[in-house]
Amino acid sequence: MSATANSLPAALGTELLAGFPAALREAGLPIDPGRAMNYLHAVRVSRLSGIGDLARAGRVTLTASPEEFPLYDSVFEVWFGAAPIAGVVKSPDEQESPRSDRPQGSDQRLDLLDGDAAGQAAADDHVRNRKNFARAGEDDRDTLARMRRRLDRLPATRSRSWRPAPAGHRIDLAGTIRAARKTFGETLRILRQARPERPRRLLLLIDVSGSMKAQSEPYLRFAHLLTRQRPKVETFCFGTRLSRVTKVLKHRNEEQALAGLADIVFDFDGGTLIGRSLEDFLSVSRHTALVRGAVVIVFSDGLERGDPGAMVHAVERLSRLGHRLVWVTPLAADPRYRPVTRAMAGILPSLDLVADGGSLAALERLIGDLAGLDRRPRRQAGRQYSGASFEAPLRQAQGRTSG
Repeated sequence: MSATANSLPAALGTELLAGFPAALREAGLPIDPGRAMNYLHAVRVSRLSGIGDLARAGRVTLTASPEEFPLYDSVFEVWFGAAPIAGVVKSPDEQESPRSDRPQGSDQRLDLLDGDAAGQAAADDHVRNRKNFARAGEDDRDTLARMRRRLDRLPATRSRSWRPAPAGHRIDLAGTIRAARKTFGETLRILRQARPERPRRLLLLIDVSGSMKAQSEPYLRFAHLLTRQRPKVETFCFGTRLSRVTKVLKHRNEEQALAGLADIVFDFDGGTLIGRSLEDFLSVSRHTALVRGAVVIVFSDGLERGDPGAMVHAVERLSRLGHRLVWVTPLAADPRYRPVTRAMAGILPSLDLVADGGSLAALERLIGDLAGLDRRPRRQAGRQYSGASFEAPLRQAQGRTSG
């Protein structure tokens, strides 16, 4: 294949081509490094005679379904400064000058005959979109230390098995008889049993989309603390896709654990589809098993971009399967906050608590709220909000959701 056959990629430049998957990811498409590498490989080996051919190659390698075409086309037009599938395709020299805020690649050329160059470009694209976590400040470390000392207050459940206990409420008949044999049949001591408490499973579902950019780091530090200090803690991240991160958060070093998340979570600070992510979670049987008997904590602002019906249905099922369902939102940091959006109004009857998640200090207070969760009536989060100023718009929003 001659270099002239692929003059279009060479004219556009390395940075412009390699940065396109990142632009799609920021717009909300679930572009992982594998798709980015497939896209760059297709650009390298295909005969591209114009922008239209480049757009088609991107559609094949970077989208998963026709539903993603409109968003892909709009980003393509902005990024390359041309309509994606045009009837008349202009040559690269006839294109309008690229926008000043996108990478200029005129002085750099993509070596179309070198496979390593395309792979390196994809690797660079991955690095540019890694989530970088700053080191925790002194105040945050002090807050985490206080939280660590209070974790024994989290919800617990009774073990199914009976264990010897001096103040147990059930007589250990077999143990008492065995002890009496040693004293020639005289019962000198009555042994007792009790069902000891054990920590209840915690399931954390953390929204890492763009609207949660400022809060996702404190939430993940909280999740790391729980994972390291408590048994039976499972954590998932979601934005436009679902990622199980429990294994990474078990790392002893907090900073290294957070850095490791960038290798498995590719939708940080991107779009969000809460309902679809929760439905994807519940569609896997081994994930559903984690909900049973667990305290489920969803960290999200609840600002669903898609159909709120999917989110409402998924939350209702989470509530039925789990022991308690808590929704932690940074919006609740404002005392005037009322969950009257269509999605939040629809899920409110399924929630046991709506908690403030605006900071690590708020998460410290959340531990106290979780400690008293078993004493609260189920699915009564709406009692936190009262008054005609809330109930009227709530009924209106719930009516729109059900309709």
